[in-house]
Amino acid sequence: MIDHYAVNKFIYDTDRNPEFVRRYIEDPAEYVDWYFSERMTRLLENESETSAVQVPDDRTREAFKSYDFEFFYQHGAHPFLLWTLMLPVLEAKLDAGEFVLDMSTVPEGVRAENKKPMAYYRAKIEKHGRPYYGY
Repeated sequence: MIDHYAVNKFIYDTDRNPEFVRRYIEDPAEYVDWYFSERMTRLLENESETSAVQVPDDRTREAFKSYDFEFFYQHGAHPFLLWTLMLPVLEAKLDAGEFVLDMSTVPEGVRAENKKPMAYYRAKIEKHGRPYYGY
């Protein structure tokens, strides 16, 4: 079971800062370690105070480092937040050839700029059905 608050906070906070997104794409292991040691306990709109949020377990950290969005989807991370963070990651990794997409899985009617990342994301998560929100 993941700590939903910590996971969603990481996703939300990272996604809303272009510099954080860039760092996460370029070196996910370094970024995740930095985030969990330096930023996780800070309040988002008040840098001078800290919160009691717990640093996630090793499995959660490894999932962030490896962009394992399937894990987070299966365990009930907020699906919209997860998609908005993964979109720039998938665009970068697909463009670089680090992730490979079978173009036959691309759905019809999708905007051209979203076809590759959306198809890749969808192919990975649709086998899991609806996310689990039992928290």
